[in-house]
Amino acid sequence: MKSLQWRMLAALGLVIALAWGISIAMYISYLHAGPSTSWRSGLSSLGDTLVKALPDDWVRKQDDVATRLPEGKQMPTSSAQPVPSEPGGLLTAMVLNTVELAIVGILMWWAVVASLRPLRSLSENLARRKAFDSEPLSVKQVPDELRPLILAFNSLLARVDTAMRAERQFIADAAHELRTPLAALHVQAEVALRAEALQGKDDALRKLLGISHRTHRLAEQLLDLARLDAGLHSTGLHDTDLLELAGHVISEFSVQADSRGTRLLLSGTSCMARCDVDEMGILIRNLVDNAIRHGRDAGTVEIVCGDVMRDKVRHPSLEVRDDGPGVPGDEHAAIFARFYRASDSVARGSGIGLSLVAAIAELHDARVETGQGRDGRGFSIRILFPHTGSGRD
Repeated sequence: MKSLQWRMLAALGLVIALAWGISIAMYISYLHAGPSTSWRSGLSSLGDTLVKALPDDWVRKQDDVATRLPEGKQMPTSSAQPVPSEPGGLLTAMVLNTVELAIVGILMWWAVVASLRPLRSLSENLARRKAFDSEPLSVKQVPDELRPLILAFNSLLARVDTAMRAERQFIADAAHELRTPLAALHVQAEVALRAEALQGKDDALRKLLGISHRTHRLAEQLLDLARLDAGLHSTGLHDTDLLELAGHVISEFSVQADSRGTRLLLSGTSCMARCDVDEMGILIRNLVDNAIRHGRDAGTVEIVCGDVMRDKVRHPSLEVRDDGPGVPGDEHAAIFARFYRASDSVARGSGIGLSLVAAIAELHDARVETGQGRDGRGFSIRILFPHTGSGRD
């Protein structure tokens, strides 16, 4: 498809060529035939006709000016060829210029209409599309100037389609994950109602409370995940002491840790990272919750804060370690996928927590590292934040 620019240049070039062709033809005719030519006669006749169309007062005033000659000068009495008067020559030039500009305008209009016709076809195609139709637009018949716009629009359609697919997958996964605990809540409630002995009711209520806690945690994770997927994460980044923030977060897990006999430790040194406090709280909360649930009974979960050297650059870091059974090496990367559960895991979980950790780390340009936990056993996850200093240590 020819570009709009070349169409307009071609139209303008055609007009220029036409104007020069007429001028050169007139000049060659004048050289060969002298002043007595049909060109001169025609232009003189056109000028006289245009002058006659003027009001009489204008013509009379022009004649008076023409008769005022300096002393010693005489009005020429005859001429071999009619010479157009000055007003006639000016009017003739104006008419010819107007015709030329009109031709230019018509050709330009034609070039624009012809070049934008495919765009009109694209707009009609878009108007006929059904909702959620993300098929890319064709760029075969589009002018070169509009092709980057169409390509950018196709890229936007692809991103929107990816987001919609992820949203539909999220809704399907969330419905599946919520269906099981809600059904369990219903069953335990019925067991508690039908139990005749007080001990049976207490056991059912304890199970009901445990399922309610897991459902509440699942709902929180799903809402956090939906907020991140929707791009509603905060943009206010502040220098935050990771050690202090981790101390506030782990205090929320005292009851959960006591139920399994897990000891929570906080060690390391104060280190500052530029992050969003709310999102970093979600990240630490999911790391600690994952370590408690997948660690061993009467085990230890340790949160370590401090600076770590990588490529001679000091990075703020936060690490959570446990001394549980650990994760097979070939699954270290897979556990950060959404709704993934380790093959040998005995703890119940939704598979959302670590995917939230990975998403929040990516938003903060942080790197996730995995390895062994405490005393050469268990599992550890370390978050390395970007270096905030101005130089190398």
